[in-house]
Amino acid sequence: MQEVKKPSKRPLICYYLAALLILMLLNMTFFPAVLEKPVQDVTYDQFMSMTYDKNVGQVEIEGDEITFTDKAAENIYRTTVTDDPGRTDRLFESGAQFQEIDTQPGLLTSILVGWVLPLLPFLLIGYFLNRRMKKAMGGDGMMFGMGGGSGAKVYVPSSTGIRFADVAGEDEAKELLSEIVDFLHDPEKYRQIGAKLPKGALLVGPPGTGKTLLAKAVARRGQRALLLHRRLRVCGDVRGPGCRQGPRPVQAGQREGPMHRVHR
Repeated sequence: MQEVKKPSKRPLICYYLAALLILMLLNMTFFPAVLEKPVQDVTYDQFMSMTYDKNVGQVEIEGDEITFTDKAAENIYRTTVTDDPGRTDRLFESGAQFQEIDTQPGLLTSILVGWVLPLLPFLLIGYFLNRRMKKAMGGDGMMFGMGGGSGAKVYVPSSTGIRFADVAGEDEAKELLSEIVDFLHDPEKYRQIGAKLPKGALLVGPPGTGKTLLAKAVARRGQRALLLHRRLRVCGDVRGPGCRQGPRPVQAGQREGPMHRVHR
């Protein structure tokens, strides 16, 4: 039997990490420049004229630059500091307020434009990638491909592989399983005597006793694929209370076509 390798989820994880890195770079370079409030450069004479007209709302003097707004705080202006001893008194008389002027957008706008809106196309692409991966892996994975799946390995028939002769001992089990395989190949012979194909065969035994080898031998001889589902135990004595893992490997097997299903 040859194991069918399932697609790895690593490409999807790398995609999300790359998307996060791109968003971080955009928020450090592109978005701050785009979202920054426009500042108009004016002459000092224009600044003085607005001061005499009492049309200056907020003023910030830092180093050799003066940043100020109009009375309605709709526009932001910038000019160069000159030697003007009476400037502060005139600003107080015009009703201007000395405070820091923030040219960056608000927090809500930054989150919405810098993270939420750019994230939507990445999520949409990731959703379709996740659906394709879930379909290929034969399971009901969670959103973003971080969980789910049947947890089963699929083996397809091959010309070489495990045979009954390769399994030491277990003569009685091999005889019973050989009858099942023969039933699959020639069911009419058994129906004539009123025999019915059993729904399954439960191989019980400690690890290392050849259960998996027998299952592979049955699948090879019956020319069927093998769905090997690892389990710590047959929970709840075969589908008892709290056992919810059963449907997933069954669904995976149905997608693969006729096959043998084995629990380990």
